[in-house]
Order: sequence, then structure tokens, then C-alpha cells
Amino acid sequence: MQRWLRNRRTLPVAGYDARHGRWHDQPDHRLDRREQLTVATYNIWFNDLHAEQRHRAIAGLLAREQPDVMVFQEVTPAAMDIICAQPWVRQHYRRAAMVGEAVGNYGMLVLSRVPIRAATYTRLPTQLSRGYLTVGLAVNGVVQNVVSVHLESGKRNRHVRARQLGCLFRTFRDTADVIVLGDFNMRDDEDDALDPAFQDMWPSLRPEEPGYTEDTSINHMRYDMKDKHRHVRFDRVLVKGSAWTPSGIELLGREPIDPALPRVFPSDHFGVLCRLQWAGVTDPAGARELSAGASAGWSRPAWFPTRAGSRRSALRTGRSPGP
Repeated sequence: MQRWLRNRRTLPVAGYDARHGRWHDQPDHRLDRREQLTVATYNIWFNDLHAEQRHRAIAGLLAREQPDVMVFQEVTPAAMDIICAQPWVRQHYRRAAMVGEAVGNYGMLVLSRVPIRAATYTRLPTQLSRGYLTVGLAVNGVVQNVVSVHLESGKRNRHVRARQLGCLFRTFRDTADVIVLGDFNMRDDEDDALDPAFQDMWPSLRPEEPGYTEDTSINHMRYDMKDKHRHVRFDRVLVKGSAWTPSGIELLGREPIDPALPRVFPSDHFGVLCRLQWAGVTDPAGARELSAGASAGWSRPAWFPTRAGSRRSALRTGRSPGP
């Protein structure tokens, strides 16, 4: 049995260098202002079934909206190459990723049009290489925490998910404004494990609709995989604090990728796109902190460990000091 592991590592933030034709570590010291923030989450399914076509279809879906922040789960190196090869991604986005051997098929990728001041990956108590990827975004004078999460799968692992959520919520207990989105793998009867400080966007905006992100009544590929029906809302967007108020939410990828492949969908999950409106900071002190640190291009997000000076230094250079 795999040991329970919990550690955090700093991730480099990369931008695309068109001159040299590659992504490389590229700190972004801009201060961005936005009245609206669009965020999207997509579990893109690591399975080899029509993988290249599916991942290109997902990139095409997202190209129509070009959300400010996109988070992906089950990202393999090949999938990341496809997504990050899109011209619109290369031109407008920075990326932070935890992909490859350390996480197997459960890689995570964040793409952001908003400047990323810092990025970390935290491994949760898990037997399935699960964790969360946090980015601190410089927007409207504050560092806004956005967290991509992938919790343990399987009905029998509900207690593991509850423990993982406890770890996550304790990390951000003293942080006023947080956006958490991704694949929670939760059934509706597990909602009592959610911290009431976090608002679940789908039932807040569309309470009369179930918002299933795995729905075999629509997604025939998902049905063909297991030969049984499933209707669950695994993928969610949660918001803590009053800085951002929800204005809209929708599902992505509810159509086959090609008329010639009527039973192949972009993923076994649907994506979720959420629109948020700026309402003002919950903690004005945070705005002063970012403004004071702007000239140096760095302001420590609330979630970043104060005792690890080497990690703060690593964020400036884009190098990781390790877990």
C-alpha cells in the first residue's frame, strides 16, 4: 500500500518564446485589472482512445471562449504538447504544470492570461497520485489564489476525499478570497464535506438543473467504457470571499468530436466554464501588500509558506527547490 504523502513544491511559470520556438521560465511582473474573470476546468481523460483528436477538440472548444484561467486534470505530456501548441495559447497565456513520471496519468496544467506571481503543487493524502495546483494571480491590486484540484476517485474512497478536502480547506482557512475548481469526484451526498465558506457555483446559478459533468444519457463514450449509466456532478467551481460574484456558468464538450465518430466525445467528463464579476477585495490589506511589492515583481501570496525563504527565492528565478 502506498504511504500517505503530503508535500508542496514550487513550480516554474513558463511563457512561450516565439523567437526560439519553445516554452521557458518567464516571470510575469505585470499588474492586471479585470472587471470579469472567466475560469474553466476540464478533466481531459488520459485514455488513448482517439486521444489526439479529443485533445484537439478540447482546445477548439476553449479557443471560442479563451477563458482567463483554464485548469486541466489527467494531463499527459502528449496532451500538454497539443494544448500548448495552439497559437492562441502560445500568444496569450503563461503556464504552470505538474506533468510526467511523478504523477503518471494524473498530471495537472494551469494556463492563465492573468499574470501568475507564484505556483505550487501540493500532494494530498492519496493512493492515486492526487493533489492540487495553486497559482497566485496579480489582478486588481491583490494576489488572487486559484486552485486546480483532483480528488481521489471511486465510490469507496469518500472518506479519503473528505480527508483531502480537509487538507485543502485548512490551507486556505486564513485566506479571504480563493477560487477552487476541478474534478472533486464527489457524489451529491458528500456535500457535507465542503467548507461552508466556499460557495458552489452551479447550484448557486442554476439550481433547477443538475449540471452533471459525467452524463451517460448524452456522453455515449462514457457509457461504452463501463456499460452502465452514470449521472454525477464531479467537476465544480467553488468560490470563497466576496471579491468575485458569479454571473454565469455552463458545461463544455457535450457534443461528439466529429460526425464520423458519433460516440466519441472530447472527454469522459464535460468541462465547466464560469464567469465571475469583480466586486472588490474582501481583505483590503492584501491590496496594499501587492502594491508595495509591485516594483520588485513579487508579493508573497497568503498560502505561500513564510518560513521557506529558499522557496520565495526560487519563485523569482523560476527554479524549484524540490519538495
